Amino acid sequence: MLGACAAPPAPPVAATAPPLALEAFFPGRTEGDGVFTNSWTGSERRFHVVIDGAWDGSTLTLVEDFAYADGEKDRKTWRLTRTGPGTFEGTREDVVGKARAWTDGNVVRLEYKVEIGGWTVDFSDVLALEDDGSLINRAIVGKWGLRVGRVELFLRRAGTGS
Repeated sequence: MLGACAAPPAPPVAATAPPLALEAFFPGRTEGDGVFTNSWTGSERRFHVVIDGAWDGSTLTLVEDFAYADGEKDRKTWRLTRTGPGTFEGTREDVVGKARAWTDGNVVRLEYKVEIGGWTVDFSDVLALEDDGSLINRAIVGKWGLRVGRVELFLRRAGTGS
């Protein structure tokens, strides 16, 4: 029962939504707005992110520049290497071990562990394209099988105005 609290989020789109290929969506500039919600207190931390992506045929590099509503700024860089059709293994500065990403129907699932303030927490993301070409990323953040928070991020290609 406790494990269900931190179970991966359900796909956020209808089964008819277009399939997502990370290496097709992310090259170039992507922008988005998101919020982390603390499951225990209900407090929220809002942010804006600009992602500059590059695909070299085997590795997707995503440089993420975060600007939080409280004024903090942060930069993280994902390096996701394709390991097979629709599968990736990746690293980022704060990721413990390797992240893994895989295509699951028309969505991409991404699982990884992050070191935050001396704690290691589990992220389970579901990324899905909307019909308008924007992308929704919903993540559950957990520790010891308990949900400690969730992230909801809406991304769009820069300059599309969506």
